Amino acid sequence: MRREDRQIKDRAVIRRIMDACTVCTLALSGEEYPYAVPVNFGSCWEEETVTLYFHGAPEGTKIERMKRDSRAAFSMAWEGAVTLTAPACGSTMRYASVCGVGRLSLVTDPQEKRRGLAAIMRQYERAAGGTEYDFSAAWGKTAVLRLQVEAITGKSNVPRDGSAGWPLSSAR
Repeated sequence: MRREDRQIKDRAVIRRIMDACTVCTLALSGEEYPYAVPVNFGSCWEEETVTLYFHGAPEGTKIERMKRDSRAAFSMAWEGAVTLTAPACGSTMRYASVCGVGRLSLVTDPQEKRRGLAAIMRQYERAAGGTEYDFSAAWGKTAVLRLQVEAITGKSNVPRDGSAGWPLSSAR
């Protein structure tokens, strides 16, 4: 990373950034051009292991490309305040972002499928956990994809003193 002063390696901070994000861009190969698509997501953290889950139709571009090449990249960003200045090259936006790579696969185990769908729901409701969800209406029509993250990093220009606010401050 060119701007090492903006790099984030601390997993707890990376997790806080991810918790603040609502859209993940998933990038796949498998054809002449890469394919990047914004998707809803959920994450599960187990010590140093990060797993991202996505849902969608059991057929389509994501599934076809995943079958050809399981390697995938992802990115997500939290956007803060914009500061416009004169001259324009001094303008900036406060941000915190997370990028990574991993292997994408279709979840076939019903328990893991339920776990992945619950992780996606938690991402958007900010629940403390323990909630039971009824997925029966869409169970057979919904595919769940797992991205086993192999490398992850964060980047931010939010001041480390917390003056620009969350997600880098320790409070949620």
